[in-house]
Amino acid sequence: MKQAAYIMLILSCCTIGLLLIPLAWLIPMTLAAKRRIGNSESAVGLGVCSILFAGFFGLVAGILLLIPGE
Repeated sequence: MKQAAYIMLILSCCTIGLLLIPLAWLIPMTLAAKRRIGNSESAVGLGVCSILFAGFFGLVAGILLLIPGE
């Protein structure tokens, strides 16, 4: 699930790529999601930030990050 969230955040970065200010927080959130793929630690804060700041793909990614798994 975290890998799917990572892919959704990459898609969000590509769709919002023309605007520079949103990329300032989308790129670090995408890298944080990539670091959490192998871990089983909680990603509640990252999921909420993805829902709030990353558009439609971020909504899906945030929901996937909030679902406990693995």
